[in-house]
Amino acid sequence: MTTETQDPITTNGLYKYDSVIGLLSPAGPGFSGPVSVTVGPDGMLYVACRANPNQPEGVRVSRCTRDGDFLDQFGTWGEEPGEFIWITDITFSQSGEIYVADENSHRISIFDKERKFSRRFGQQGTAPGELNRPSGLAFGPNGNLYVVDTLNHRIQILTPEGEYISEWGCLGETKGKFNMPWGITVDRLGSVYITDWKNDRVQKFDADGKFLMAFGSSGDSHGQFNRPNGIAVDLSGDIYICDWMNDRVQVFDQHGTFIDVLIGHAGMSKWARNFLDASPDIEAKLELAAHNIEPKRRFYRPVSVHVEDDGKVYVADCYRPGPDLPKTRLLRIFNIPNTPIRYPIPAHRIPRVPPLPVRMYNYLRI
Repeated sequence: MTTETQDPITTNGLYKYDSVIGLLSPAGPGFSGPVSVTVGPDGMLYVACRANPNQPEGVRVSRCTRDGDFLDQFGTWGEEPGEFIWITDITFSQSGEIYVADENSHRISIFDKERKFSRRFGQQGTAPGELNRPSGLAFGPNGNLYVVDTLNHRIQILTPEGEYISEWGCLGETKGKFNMPWGITVDRLGSVYITDWKNDRVQKFDADGKFLMAFGSSGDSHGQFNRPNGIAVDLSGDIYICDWMNDRVQVFDQHGTFIDVLIGHAGMSKWARNFLDASPDIEAKLELAAHNIEPKRRFYRPVSVHVEDDGKVYVADCYRPGPDLPKTRLLRIFNIPNTPIRYPIPAHRIPRVPPLPVRMYNYLRI
């Protein structure tokens, strides 16, 4: 059977669904609470899995091909070097090292190109260089690391070794201030974009933290947000924002003008097909339920978005059971052609990143 359709999955029809990757699994070919997706220097997908309270063994970073072939994984649950509790984001340095943020330990862990643990830095506090629930990570063109220091309501600039350089931001609602900032991305020119989570807006700064612009307000209309988190910018300057509580990904141009909304879609992932091939009884049950899967195609709490230079848009959907299998979570992929957790979770974190598996999607812009 198949669950694929060619129905529009965006408001203005500018994107085309491409494929889906995912299956609920604490290890091997599958995800368990993915909260961050990116593509490494080796061209492979890296997916940070946060898992759920009953599955701490699912905390890891998975690596797979962009066609959905599982390769390997690294990291595990714990507090020792090379271990994580609450992963929030992953990014790559210019030298190819992998940086992983852990909000529980208030630390950043670094792995080498071979995915072996190298070192870590960070401790809880409010002083320069100290962290309180770090979330988003991004490197600027000059090689410095930007860290979203969420509960200190600021952005810190550090060297790749974790040495303090500067910071900006504080708690507030006016321009340049934040209320629990979450996601971050840096464009080709070095401009920094921050999703200001509880202020329901996106702010843009220059490389040194000088305020440039802001857009968004609370609501569910086009251009409004309800707890934005993941963010990415493509080669043309278009901005992609996971509008978490509105169950969608909104797209804006470089001036913050609304372009389109991705609302989700899903079909049968390769991993799910392999599982069903070995479990015909489950597929028979799925055939009976196929007419009820349409609502499950849609996003439900998308948390991370990544845009490749070749035009593929990867969206991690961290809450929805997939239409292909009961309790499946996926990574959906779309395309834009022609573009040159230790548990329980603290109460203040519950609405930000649910500790459940994800699906990832590919999209194409048409």
